[in-house]
This record gives sequence, structure tokens and C-alpha cells, in this order.
Amino acid sequence: MENEQKKTNCYIIDPSAWGLRTDGTDALKTTDGLNQAIAYAKNAGYPEVFIPKGTYLIQGVGTAYPTSPEKGAGIHVPSHMKLALDHEAELKVEPNSSKGYSCIYLRKVENVTISGGIITGDLDQHDFSKLPKSSQEWGLGIYVHGGKNIVIENMKIRKCTGDCILLGPVGLLGVDPDYDKPEKVSIRNCSLDGARRNNISITGGEGVFVENNEITNAGAVKGTKPWAGIDIEGYGEGDIDYEEPRKVVVRGNVFRGNAESSILSFNGYEVIIDGNHADNTISYGNGTDTVISNNVLLRTDNARVAIAGQKVSNGLDGNNVTIVGNSIKGFSSGIDARGKDVVVTGNTISHLGNTSGTGIGVWDAENVLVADNAVHRSQGLAYKVDNSKDVQLLNNKAYQSDRYGMEVDKSQEVVLRGNVFSRCKGGIQITNRGTGTQVLAEGNHIDCTGYTGQSTYTISFDKSSDVAIKSNYIRGARNIAIYGASAAGRSVKITDNEIADSTGVTAAIQLDGGERGEIAGNRITFNRTADGGYGIVLLNTVDALVAQNSIGSRSNFALSGSIVTEKSQSTKVVNNLAFKGSMKLNTQTDLNTGNTVI
Repeated sequence: MENEQKKTNCYIIDPSAWGLRTDGTDALKTTDGLNQAIAYAKNAGYPEVFIPKGTYLIQGVGTAYPTSPEKGAGIHVPSHMKLALDHEAELKVEPNSSKGYSCIYLRKVENVTISGGIITGDLDQHDFSKLPKSSQEWGLGIYVHGGKNIVIENMKIRKCTGDCILLGPVGLLGVDPDYDKPEKVSIRNCSLDGARRNNISITGGEGVFVENNEITNAGAVKGTKPWAGIDIEGYGEGDIDYEEPRKVVVRGNVFRGNAESSILSFNGYEVIIDGNHADNTISYGNGTDTVISNNVLLRTDNARVAIAGQKVSNGLDGNNVTIVGNSIKGFSSGIDARGKDVVVTGNTISHLGNTSGTGIGVWDAENVLVADNAVHRSQGLAYKVDNSKDVQLLNNKAYQSDRYGMEVDKSQEVVLRGNVFSRCKGGIQITNRGTGTQVLAEGNHIDCTGYTGQSTYTISFDKSSDVAIKSNYIRGARNIAIYGASAAGRSVKITDNEIADSTGVTAAIQLDGGERGEIAGNRITFNRTADGGYGIVLLNTVDALVAQNSIGSRSNFALSGSIVTEKSQSTKVVNNLAFKGSMKLNTQTDLNTGNTVI
């Protein structure tokens, strides 16, 4: 009966009974005493041990593993036990010069909870001079080394020379027969601050939940990168994984002041990053099956990229990343999508303060969908596709950008459809600074009337691009609405666009060079305050088709020319309607049939 009663009770450690100092002195005796008291409680059948308030100096440098002094060190908590600390109980690592230490070390334990209190590393007093060639990055607050069903909650952990918390496996996957990874680990409601490397590192594990923590100032004192609030980074060589972080959920946390990134999922599998507040980068790195959703990312200095990626992990065919519903403000760039199989949808990005920045960029990527996003009030590009293949940008909005709404460079199989641009310097720019670019721009709405600065071309492309510019609506262009240069072997089709109320002094559509370009079915109107302007102008083209376009002026002022092909060869000008503007054709080589000039 007495034993049954004990199993329902918490064992409260009496410092005097175990020879513990509560004034932050005598580390060896205090550490041994705490471990002895915890072992006694375990043997006596207590499920919980309580450490009262006080400062307990911990000898965190282990000797069991000479090359890894963080292993086997510090305080040990056995399986099936809760270690609770008074909120004024501090476990303080004794200052040392070792490359590694652990304040609390858990090896292959099960059903363990550590709750409350403070862990303080020795960062402020660590002697780095004794090992000048060592990174000294293994000073740990809590080291979860394998194990299962572990909870770390309501703690304050700070000032470690490595990580506040490290989750890592015992051994190497596929190599060591006793390989054991942390499983079902929860880190919740903690304050994790000022680690020299990362506040949390997850090098291996499965089923890890990091929720409702305050994670701050990792890397503020510079150590070994990545200086992340959370680093999800396994170990492998080539396409072989020796440590795998899998099924990690990072939800509801607050990140502030972490030097390099808030969250880096360098090569995590099945990672969910949801509902966090952050002031620095969240990155899926080379991660696979990642969701980054509903996070609020806010800066005030217009620096850094809010959400980023790198590439596909070795041996895999894609990232399978979804970036959805995030709110981003005040960074240099918003979302940098890389790799393969990426969806970016429903995000809001604003107030990017760098002209070289981008709202949403697709770089070195394949099979990417960017849909239903909004980028507004930003100095840089709203959207960019660079060196990528099979990319669709659908139904996105750009409002008030000091550059183009969208830019596509050296990319293949790009579709721009249903996007809306207003108050931007330009609409769509298509270039080719590498291999050929292929773009379909269809059904986009570009309103130039609200932009007050020096405007540029509304849609433009260069001579090395294959383009189909179809069914777009362009309103109030003050410069050339659609401008392109082309060359032999390139395909240019400009069809069924509506260019309304142009006010500029130049052309609505101008094509320079190329063979067999097609300009057909476009409806062009000007609303000028003086005579001048041109509808369609061809320069140095050969065998182009200009058919079934309507060009005219809505005001009382006439155009200088509706269709101008004088400097081109063998243009087929067929069934066009022109009012308040004559056609100026190459009478020696052009076909002129079915046209009406009013």
C-alpha cells in the first residue's frame, strides 16, 4: 500500500539531504547529488521529481566519450519519469573550455517529461582560447539522444555555446545496429534564447512537435552557422541518408533576432511550418514534402528573404513544397522558390524596400505553380521567373511596383495567365540572357493609368524569345504597349489583345526584326490630347502577318499612322480597320487586301 501511494506522488528533492549547493557553487558535488536523488526516486517508484528554487551549478563536460564530451554528461533523467523544476530553479553549466557539454542528457529514454525552470549555458564565461581550432559548437542545454515520447515544456534555456536543444539519433541509419532516433518529441511553451549555433537542432527524429515557444537571438554571439532559431538538418553523403529528420511540425512559435534564419529545414522530410510569427527567413532548403503555411513574417529594415528554398535533395525527383497563406511585410524579397514541384498560393507580400528585390521569384526551378498571390507597395519586381522550366503564374496581383509586375528570363514553358497589374512601372518583361525563353502571356489585365512615375513598356520581349501574347487587356499605356524584338527562327504571335485609351506618343504595338511574326485580331484605341502616335509598327521584319486588327482614336486627334510597315519586307496586311490614321506600307513588297481606312 505504501508503494502504491508513492507511485502517485512527486519526490521533492531536499538539497541538504543530498549535499546540493543552491548558490551556484560546487558543480561536481551538485551534479552527482542531483543524479543520485533522481535515481533514488526512480528506484523508490516515484513518477515525478521536483527541484526547488535555487541556482545549481552543473558539471556538463562528460568523460565517457572522449571525442564527444556532450554525451553522457550533466543530469540524467530515466525512462517513465517527469523532472519538474521550480520556476526559480536554475541549472547553470559550470564555465569550461570544452568543445561540448550537456546540462541535461537523455539517451534512449522513453516517456520522459522535463518541465519548468531555467537552463543557462556558459556562453558568457566559456574559455574559447584552449581549443582555437575547434568550432566548440556542441555545448547543449538539453541533448535528446534517441528515445521516445519525450516532452520539454515551460522552460527557459539560454546562452549555450552550441544549441539550447539538440535532437539527434544514436548511431547512423543503415550502419549501426543499435541506431535509435528520437520519436514523438514535443518542445512546447519554452523560451529558447541566445544559443551560439541554433536554438533548436533536429538532426534526426520522427514525429517532432515544436509548438508555442519563443525562440530568439540564435547566433547573436557568432559561432558555427547556420545560426537558426530551428535547424532541421540530417546527415548524409550523396543520396544516402545516415540521419533523417522526419514528420516535424513547427507551429505557433515566435521568432525574433535569430541571426541567419528563423527556421531552416535544410533536408527535412514531411515538415509542416504553420502559424508562426517571424522576423527572419523560413527556408525549406533541400527539404521534401514541406508545407509552409499561415505564417506572419515582418521586418522593418527591408533586408533578407522571407521564405526561401535551395534545390532537390540528392537522389529524389522533387521537393513537393507548398507555400500557402503567408503574410510577408518589410523584407527585401518575399518568396524565393527553387527546386522542383513547388506550389506558391494565397500569399500576401508588401512593402519590400529594395529595388533589386522580388516579391515572388522562381529560380532554377521546374514544375512550379504561383497562383492567387498579391504583391503590393514594393520597390522591386513583383514576380520573376529565372532559369526555370514549366512554370505557371496564374491569377496573381501586383499593385504599385517601381519595376515590372512580372519578369521572365531564360526560362521554358512559362504561362502567365489571368494576372492583374496596376500602378506598376511596367507589366510583363520577357528576356533571354541564356538559352531560349518560351512564354505564353494570356488574359492578363494591365492598368497603366495610376502609375505616376516614368513608365516603361507594358509588355516587352527580346529577340531570342518565343512568345504568344494573347487576349490581354492593357489600359492607359503612356509608352509602347507591346514591344518586341525578334530574329529568324523565333516565333512571335500577338493576337486578340485589347489596348485601350493609350495616351503615349509612340506605338501601341511595335515589332523589330524576325520572320513570319503574327499580329492579328488586336483592338487598339488611343485617347490622345494631340495628333500623333502609331497603332502597329513593324521594323526590319520579313513575311509578317498583320490581320483583322482595329486601330483608331477615340478623341478628336488623328494618329500619325495606324499600320506602318515601310521598313519591313513582304508584310501581309489583311482585313484591318483603321480610323483617324492612315496606313504606311511598303508598296513594293507588301500584300494590301481587304483593309478599311476611315
